[in-house]
Amino acid sequence: MITWPTFSARLGLYREDARTAVAWQDWARPYYSDVSFRSGRRWRTTKRAVGRLDVALKFARGILAAGWVPHPSVHGFVRGRSTVSGASPHAGAKVVLCIDLKDFYGQISFARVSDALAERFDDNVLAWIEGVCFIDGKLPLGLRTSPYLSNLAFEGTDHSIASIADARGITYTRWVDDLSFSGGNLDDSFLAELRCVIESAGWILNERKTRFMRKSPYVLGLYVGHDVDTPRLPRWMKRKILVESYYFARHGASHFETPGVYPRRTLLGVCAYAFSVEPELAEKVFPRLISGLRQVRRRTRDGGVELPVASSLADDAPDFDELIAALEGE
Repeated sequence: MITWPTFSARLGLYREDARTAVAWQDWARPYYSDVSFRSGRRWRTTKRAVGRLDVALKFARGILAAGWVPHPSVHGFVRGRSTVSGASPHAGAKVVLCIDLKDFYGQISFARVSDALAERFDDNVLAWIEGVCFIDGKLPLGLRTSPYLSNLAFEGTDHSIASIADARGITYTRWVDDLSFSGGNLDDSFLAELRCVIESAGWILNERKTRFMRKSPYVLGLYVGHDVDTPRLPRWMKRKILVESYYFARHGASHFETPGVYPRRTLLGVCAYAFSVEPELAEKVFPRLISGLRQVRRRTRDGGVELPVASSLADDAPDFDELIAALEGE
């Protein structure tokens, strides 16, 4: 059992006395900041933590997740798992059923996780979690602790869903609020049984995004049809990467002046993701990225006006030699 003195010391809050959840809400309010992000075709707003609260949540996330073993079907926000691992069990599927949960985070209250947390933390720690990690009684998208708490809230439902799926020989995986099923006896009767299990647990299905995919099944944006044994990138994405890397290699930074192309940061990020899905794609694209980056480096050193190339190796003033060496594997 982790007590408040131990918990607060690890979070750097050793000078803060234990208090009620409402008092913690008042304490945390100045450290919340609004942030907007695009989801599909619309913009959404959520909260993120700043300052000492963000630091505290960073350490709290590690304490909360320590020793927690996620359900084998869960791939979102789990270390060592990814969209590729979430789609791989469905590779070669003839039919895929995809289900989306409506307002997933908005359906998660402290009551959904309180019993599980009470097994590990005392009441004072629970008051901090309720007051700081939940806003207006709901789990916000932008806090560091939200991914773990969302998986914990759905853990019981994961076991129930996996039980009925296993009984029919159906493969089940979940990425946050996206539930995917394939194989076995996958039909409308299973969907009806699944709907009953999910709704009885208090969750709401997004009927608009619930669908069977037979002709061209995708899971988490990756193709998993009957003619593949591993997840594959969508053709449009692969085509766009090949085309844009070709013109980047030919024209360098001037390529990004063309309307409709990936920005520099996005191109490098999309390529990195694509290589994790289809490593063989790197054989074609890597030399092109290296050629384009060399042109950017030359133009920068010759006094041309260049914006910095965004990468994980550099932020404001990248070392092009280091970035190129990393891409070449030197």
